[in-house]
Amino acid sequence: MNLGQENETTEFKESLSQLDRGIRSLSAMLNRSGSGRVFFGVDDNGNVKGLQIGKKTLLDIRNKINLLISPQILASIYEKQDDSGNSYIEVTANGFDIPYACDGRYYVRNAAADEQASVSILRKMLASGTSDIIAEIASDDQHLSFKQFFMFLAQSGIHASESVVFYKNYGFMTADGRYNYMAYLLSDQNASSIKVVKFSGTDKTVMSERTEFGGQCLLKSMMNVLDYFKLLNTTQVNLNAGLRSETTLFDYESFREAWVNACLHNEWSGKIPPSVFIFDDRIEIVSYGGLPYGLSEEGFYKGTSKPVNRALLTVFIATGFAEQSGHGVPIIVSHYGKEAFTFEDGMLKVTLKFLFEPEPVVLRKLLEKRRSKLSDSNRKILAELKGSPQITQKDLADRLDISLGGIKKCIRQLQELHLVERKGSKRRGEWIVIDGSDRKFE
Repeated sequence: MNLGQENETTEFKESLSQLDRGIRSLSAMLNRSGSGRVFFGVDDNGNVKGLQIGKKTLLDIRNKINLLISPQILASIYEKQDDSGNSYIEVTANGFDIPYACDGRYYVRNAAADEQASVSILRKMLASGTSDIIAEIASDDQHLSFKQFFMFLAQSGIHASESVVFYKNYGFMTADGRYNYMAYLLSDQNASSIKVVKFSGTDKTVMSERTEFGGQCLLKSMMNVLDYFKLLNTTQVNLNAGLRSETTLFDYESFREAWVNACLHNEWSGKIPPSVFIFDDRIEIVSYGGLPYGLSEEGFYKGTSKPVNRALLTVFIATGFAEQSGHGVPIIVSHYGKEAFTFEDGMLKVTLKFLFEPEPVVLRKLLEKRRSKLSDSNRKILAELKGSPQITQKDLADRLDISLGGIKKCIRQLQELHLVERKGSKRRGEWIVIDGSDRKFE
């Protein structure tokens, strides 16, 4: 009789002399898939060879499992026979309280092999188990207030009370009664700085703007970012064949889902907040921790929810930032496809491409094109005006060794090209060099 092949949830051992290795395989399968089965009396090719089974054999196996695997599991152990009367043993178990240790070491199943878990894999297993790391880590600051958090609860119709019972119900306390790291993130004292960074171009070579949202409750910072991108999401009006149609720069609902998920599933125990990067042609939302351990990419795309920070999910649901339906990822996939998601180097990146070129980008490119055609004198004048915006035309002429008439002529040209503006009076005003980042061009 043949039982098939070894894989990520099945292991064969020919004799009970390999009991310890079989139990190790069982722990590795639980860490990988949450379930596993080990057969004794079966060779590596799946053929039943049989073995001698005594009255205490099954009990001895159970005792050895309880001794080696921690936390303890409830295994099912069966004595079976094939058509030829050969006896063999099947041990099966399910468990999601990962990570499971075997004799003090942690293993993970890879195909049909058991590999000792690396530190990074072990961290992911810890974050994906029934434990909630940010709820177990004590906050360094124990003098916390929650005025902003209470405001969000009030907006959802929830009455908050400053009591230990209330904080425990929302998962703010460690087992020994101290504020945990999640409480810190939701406190008024939270110093975690969420960054929105804008770049000129399609890579990170030139940074044009950096905005930080910190020093406040995480929910407040999240809302600030949502408001920022609501303003950024401009609309393009098309009048084709007399029919009016409007197109937004990006799908805001997809951005909202990506951003809330980034904050919810971020590996906050590493104390690195998620970030948003804006390029000429796209937005990138980056969170840390990558794909939750034990969740396949296919399950992720279908909306299978495996929250990394369970207590934080409770807060997000209570304040209306999240639901339990798991519809966020499918919404993004429906608008941008699976290629919007990238899993690499412990990060999860969501890329939302712009549906048209933003006006500031169009202007910047136009100004760059005009600057490329400037004379050497105009280039020098532009550089001086940018470095010394209050310089007079006479001082500029002396500094560059150009006649005053030549300076005036060049500045008129720069103004006509919308590269320079004059703000204020001739004596006390200043020169504004236009870079196109925040100005409309006619």
